[in-house]
Amino acid sequence: MGLQVILRTLLKMIRKIIFGVIALITGITIAYNSESFFREIIQDVFKWSTANKIQFFGKKFFVFSNKLYYLAFGIWFIILTFENLEKKFTKVLKNGMFSLIIFWISLIGISIIDANVKVLECTACDDGIRKLRWNAINYNQIMTMSVIISLVPSLIKISKKCITHFSNN
Repeated sequence: MGLQVILRTLLKMIRKIIFGVIALITGITIAYNSESFFREIIQDVFKWSTANKIQFFGKKFFVFSNKLYYLAFGIWFIILTFENLEKKFTKVLKNGMFSLIIFWISLIGISIIDANVKVLECTACDDGIRKLRWNAINYNQIMTMSVIISLVPSLIKISKKCITHFSNN
């Protein structure tokens, strides 16, 4: 009887490790493949939110993002996976959509604030138009902050679950 419990626990741990590794790889892969998409969204938000008072110039050349950006997406997927590991599909879908909505709201909100600050900082602008090089925006910081903000509800749920579990034992 004791051996079966140990084996069952061991299999659950192995399952969590495998799902964690798959989630990390999936998150990093999505981050790598969606980087240019998010850059264009952020640029559009910069233009839109300032009524085209920001104009970009220069060569559109970007080097790979920093490792924190890729790692943040990987951790995002790990946390969402562990939060939803034993839940029904509808609950998983709901939690994933909620996290995505918070991510998009954060991404757009941070971009709007950053764009308007850049316009306000400009003291030598022609007709109030700020000219920026394509890489003058800290895309990595905006996307990483958005991921971290979108993780807050999941981290709260996980911490409540851990507190409840440890207080009962």
